Amino acid sequence: MDDRVREDSDGVAKRAVRGRWTAEQRSKIVKASSVAGASINEVAERFGIRPNLLTAWRRRHAQTMGVKRKSSPVRFAAVKIKAVEPAGTIEIDQSNRLIRVRGIVDAGMLREVLAATR
Repeated sequence: MDDRVREDSDGVAKRAVRGRWTAEQRSKIVKASSVAGASINEVAERFGIRPNLLTAWRRRHAQTMGVKRKSSPVRFAAVKIKAVEPAGTIEIDQSNRLIRVRGIVDAGMLREVLAATR
C-alpha cells in the first residue's frame, strides 16, 4: 500500500494526504469498479475518492482502451394522450341519510348539495 494511503479501523483505504494517484493506483481502482455488480459509489468510498473522480477515470480509461461510447441519437416513443372525463362517485353517509353524487363534481356543486341537506 502506498504511503499516501492508510487503512481506517474498518479496513477501508483512505488517502492520508491529498494529491495525485499513480497510474497503477488509478488502474487498480478502475478495475475494481468494473467488476460485475460493483457500485461506483461503494468503490469510490472504499478507496477514499469521490464518485465523480472515479467516473472521470473510467471514461479516460475507456478512451485509452479504444472503447467507443454509443453515439446514436436518443429516440423517444410516440405517445398519444386521450382526454378522459373523470368519472367517479362521492358518497357522504350521514346518520339518517346517504348522499351520493356521481360524475364530475367541482367544489361549488358539492357545496350546493351539502347546503341543500341541512
